[in-house]
Amino acid sequence: MGKRNYKLYAFYVMAFAGLGGFLYGFDVGVITGAIVFMKNDLGLTERQLSFIVAAVLGGGSIATLFSGPLADFISRKVMIMISGLLFIIGIYLTMIAYNYETVMWGRLIQGIGVGVITIVMPLYIIETTPASLRGRSITLFQLFLTAGILISSASDVFFHRSGNWRAMFSIALIPGIVFFIGSIFLVKSPRWLFKKGYTEKAKEALSKIVDKSEAEKSMNELLEIEKETINAGKFSIKLFFSKLYFMPFIIALSVAILNQLTGINSLIQFSTYIINKSGISSVLVSMTGTVGITLMNFLITVVAFILIDKWGRRPLIITGTLGTSVSLIFLGFISFFLQPSALQGYLTILGLIMFICFFAIGPGVVVWLAISEILPLKIRSITMSIALFANSLVSAILAAFFMDLSKFIGYAANFWFCGLCTFIYFLVVYYMLPETKGKTLEEIEVFWEKA
Repeated sequence: MGKRNYKLYAFYVMAFAGLGGFLYGFDVGVITGAIVFMKNDLGLTERQLSFIVAAVLGGGSIATLFSGPLADFISRKVMIMISGLLFIIGIYLTMIAYNYETVMWGRLIQGIGVGVITIVMPLYIIETTPASLRGRSITLFQLFLTAGILISSASDVFFHRSGNWRAMFSIALIPGIVFFIGSIFLVKSPRWLFKKGYTEKAKEALSKIVDKSEAEKSMNELLEIEKETINAGKFSIKLFFSKLYFMPFIIALSVAILNQLTGINSLIQFSTYIINKSGISSVLVSMTGTVGITLMNFLITVVAFILIDKWGRRPLIITGTLGTSVSLIFLGFISFFLQPSALQGYLTILGLIMFICFFAIGPGVVVWLAISEILPLKIRSITMSIALFANSLVSAILAAFFMDLSKFIGYAANFWFCGLCTFIYFLVVYYMLPETKGKTLEEIEVFWEKA
């Protein structure tokens, strides 16, 4: 297959990955402005608001428990199709909700769809796209995720006069339907086909994605690793604790948990509320501040998209984690030493913009690569399920109790706690995360064997 066809199909996969990221981002971001109006319309308490925000994250954590094993059993492609269907159902239920319980069901189903996307899309992307485009493909997922958050924030502002929170959610239906239809035309992951013993089909799938020389190289590497695995014996708990499997698992799990302990989902979803409580009394100004934050998130992710396959993963995530930690400490000082006022409000917006810029350039784009690229094929799907279950669970717990914790210990303590966790994140990636830029998945697996 010619170079032109390879590029066209590669860009189709990348665009599809972007659409999956958009759905995830919109789902996370739309609640930011919607809860302001849902509170009065449905008569919700602040604790119920926290649980509604956390429902998507909780549903995501549930999905991560079964997404990896099911992706192994029925294929990555089928699971992607299921995720699109769940997302459509969840959005529809939320739109027609008339009480707290109905909203929770809609958000939980959305969360399950998002959880499946979280696991299966990065898994599919890294197993399908060529090494030269893999970093940008995963980054495109994150880029459109930030675009989804940005557009959801803008739609919140657009509908703020009418307070029509149902319309805010409805915007995601069209891309959800397009995502579901588009998933039908995806090829099955060649690595999944090979793992299932469909060697010829794996070759055929690879030939649709990469040129002949790279397809042959990947097949030869897969066959070589299969021989070494057979020689090593049947997979067991003892074998899992070998350096080939255990170290990548520990790094992936640590990155997954620490990425959420930056507070990213809680700070984005409660950003309008935080800005409002810091001294900006106007809901419109607070929502506009959130749009500014999400806009910077998108723009900096564009920069990361350009740099990820040029500079590599390590420089971006090291810079990002250190800067994110400093930004959180800055936010803590503002909250602790200043009283709610216009000054505190605008400094809080500044601190949140700093936070989102550093997060976007590093943890935001590299986390999916760090979790998926470094894992050997034999344990990739199940380990991603474990790591992203922990990721979603930590995120859901933090979001569910964020408001209560802020009342009990104050926003400053919350910021400082997240800042400390992010500094630990910096130390983990600085000392443990290898550079994977430009390497095939099989070359990365060989690295762990020799490490």
